[in-house]
Amino acid sequence: MKVGREYIIQGRVQGVGFRFHTYQWMKKQPITGYVWNRDDGSVGIKAFAEEQVLRKIEDWLAAGGPIGSKIVFWSATPCQYEEMADFSIRHYAS
Repeated sequence: MKVGREYIIQGRVQGVGFRFHTYQWMKKQPITGYVWNRDDGSVGIKAFAEEQVLRKIEDWLAAGGPIGSKIVFWSATPCQYEEMADFSIRHYAS
């Protein structure tokens, strides 16, 4: 069963290609959702997939995420599942 999770990532994550590299990584996984820069300088990810696939995101974030970024903190919160066609980059969350 697919579920939703919202991630908030803090650190050096804006201005280093974090969204683009996250998009590239996610496109290789069976994940839908989106990534966006938040107003407070952090990055948000909403991801929808099977639970074991979402654990891959958490492993990736725990390992440091994309090259060039420096994650100092991240959190994961369950969110309402949304049916989406793919994974994308957004300029804002809606």
